[in-house]
Amino acid sequence: MKIIKKRAPKKKDVVESEEIRGIVHDISSKVGQTLERNRLIAVVSIALLVILSGAGVAYYYLAQKWDQEASLMENSAYNYYLEGNYKEALSKYQEIVTDYSSTKSMPVAMYYTGNSHLGLGQTDQAIEAYQKFIEKCRDQDTTRPLVYMNLGYAYMNKKDYSNALSAFKEASTLKNSLVTDRAIYEIARTYEITGDKVSAIEKYESLVKTFPNSPWREDAAAKLNKMQGSTGGAVKEQPQDKTDNTKVPNSQEGK
Repeated sequence: MKIIKKRAPKKKDVVESEEIRGIVHDISSKVGQTLERNRLIAVVSIALLVILSGAGVAYYYLAQKWDQEASLMENSAYNYYLEGNYKEALSKYQEIVTDYSSTKSMPVAMYYTGNSHLGLGQTDQAIEAYQKFIEKCRDQDTTRPLVYMNLGYAYMNKKDYSNALSAFKEASTLKNSLVTDRAIYEIARTYEITGDKVSAIEKYESLVKTFPNSPWREDAAAKLNKMQGSTGGAVKEQPQDKTDNTKVPNSQEGK
């Protein structure tokens, strides 16, 4: 029987086999490292999500707490305001603006800060407060016309009729304005005070025709008849209530 001898592996084959094993080992090592890194990233991501979720929940409850505190302070300030205690009202409204700037009460507080300054005869401070509201509270569609109205009254106090007209015009044209008729009346009255009879008549006529149910229509019609029947120039300014005290809804109402 013929004996078959096994062929001894050539040196080249041995080298190639070792290279393959080395490559496989490197690949396995890299795959393992990649998996480990991905596992670490996954663990860190989950931990961050948990932390962020917890922080979000905590902030939500804090925001609720701040809103409640600001609302209580707002109610207290408004009671002082109604009593004519503008100094105390101003103090509380300013505290809301400063310490509760992220709450729903802040825009209301900014508005009444200006009103309180007007009540105290602090015209320049009132103008500054109203301008800050206009700059920072662009989404307050209902309150912005009221702010422009009282800004106009503040300028009237200073006899700055040009800026008063600009403010009243803004109040008359803003979307969702609840004081369009009164703004038109004040525009006409300002023209009348400054001696622009033609413009005053035009605005009074517009108010009478466009707003037949306006509480300002009767007064506008009387002024219109008087001006159309007279030949004089500028008329003397009559005393007027210088602040639009239309109540701004409480920040918590409607919830």
